[in-house]
Amino acid sequence: MTGMNPATEDLKDAFTHFRLSLRRYLRRRLPDPAQADDLLQDVFLKALTAQESGRRIDNLAGWLYAATRTVLVDHYRAQAAPTQALDEELPDDEDDEASLHQELSLCLRPFIERLPPLYRETLLATELEGKAMRALAEEQGVSVSAIKSRAARGRAMLKAKLLACCHIEMKGGLVSDYHRKPMSDCAGGCV
Repeated sequence: MTGMNPATEDLKDAFTHFRLSLRRYLRRRLPDPAQADDLLQDVFLKALTAQESGRRIDNLAGWLYAATRTVLVDHYRAQAAPTQALDEELPDDEDDEASLHQELSLCLRPFIERLPPLYRETLLATELEGKAMRALAEEQGVSVSAIKSRAARGRAMLKAKLLACCHIEMKGGLVSDYHRKPMSDCAGGCV
């Protein structure tokens, strides 16, 4: 793509990187997949228009997410659907948060596989296979406190690797939202 300016290239890279996450955000909030795709295109056009008008966007990721939320709100406002008061007694949408939590947990195994063997084997056994720490300690001929220490260090390394690649928001102990950071922030930790 010759003739593109660096700002347009940055926008193209950011949009390519966040496209799936933005689409997933829209799909969770819209009944029709075609509407989500249309609104995603509107977000890209909005970003392109902003940059072509000379507006400097320092944080493209944050801007894209904010623009996506704005486009979604504008979409619902344009529908002019009658509003009704919300029942204050209704619980939050915990199913959506639980599914995000589960979705992110599927990403953990590849990150665990990149840990040093001592911590990798401990986390695989205790966290993913459900083996008791005492049984693992007996099996390996070490103390339970050694296994607990390995598991704690492994979790800390895993958290660092995960946070280097993903922006994660938590609410009530569950993931409420997440998205991958640009590859430059990953330091080789992304899978």
